[in-house]
Amino acid sequence: MQKEHTNVQQPKRNPSLGYWRSPTGQNAYEKSYAEAMKQLPTPSKTLDISTDYGTVRVYEWATKQTSSATPIVLVPGYTSGVPMWESNLSDLMTKHPVYALDALGDCGMSVQTAAIKSAADQAAWLDQVIAHLGVEAIHLVGHSFGGWSAANYASRYPDKIASLSLLEPVFVFQRLSVWIILKSIPAAIPFLPKKWRDNLIKDIGGVTDINLDDPIARMIVEGSEYYERKIPYPEQITPKHLQKWKMPVYVAMAADSSLHDSAKAVAVAQAHIQNLQAKNWPDATHSLPMQFPKEINAELLAFMDKCDYSNANLTSTFRIL
Repeated sequence: MQKEHTNVQQPKRNPSLGYWRSPTGQNAYEKSYAEAMKQLPTPSKTLDISTDYGTVRVYEWATKQTSSATPIVLVPGYTSGVPMWESNLSDLMTKHPVYALDALGDCGMSVQTAAIKSAADQAAWLDQVIAHLGVEAIHLVGHSFGGWSAANYASRYPDKIASLSLLEPVFVFQRLSVWIILKSIPAAIPFLPKKWRDNLIKDIGGVTDINLDDPIARMIVEGSEYYERKIPYPEQITPKHLQKWKMPVYVAMAADSSLHDSAKAVAVAQAHIQNLQAKNWPDATHSLPMQFPKEINAELLAFMDKCDYSNANLTSTFRIL
């Protein structure tokens, strides 16, 4: 594996920055993270990219065969980091270069060094990462909070997006359910029982048990328990934002999601997005991309192929004219 990163030092604790609650917790998380990464295909590069808000860990999967294709950028949900894409990478990387990142202000190998105060800041650091990659356009994919991050970015930097794919996004088409909000308040308090946090993770993921023998599941639990996030509450994406999107948009909602009403979310998307492909997946939970990876991967690749074909034809038409 080609490495292009150095060991990034964690800054001293600052109340405006994300931090580990204890060295023991950080060590446990990093051990699980390393084990989880071993389950993924070996990256072609590992990058630590400097931004105005901190250093962002990015992994690249690229080959000579995919070098001319539009790259995919994957943005993870809360506490999930790059390892959450384990079931999706093998398929996606066969057709496109893939970049996956750990979000700033959340647990992972990225290191926050400046306060992230707004949705504009959230989009700014992501734009700086994409600029560093030196690509003309990307297929941007986000899950859960990563879906909001991708939508927030698309609303502010639309010219860099060949397509936008939102998998069970939050704060985009629906607000969170009151039930989840009420359960998340006590679960976020460190000194309250750990089982409350674990129960919230199970409710969100749509599972009855957490398999701690799985390093990805263990990593998510440890990140939730040991890391203190310091990022602003997401601003709701409004219909006005959706109406301004010109890029092709793929939306996958889960019919059994505990976070929102997926049918209403699809209806909102259909009412306001000009170029949309949307599906409300039956028998699916918020863990949709991990629950039905082969099906999701196939739909994403077909959608991206269609977008690239349309863009290529449009470019050729402009050249002829």
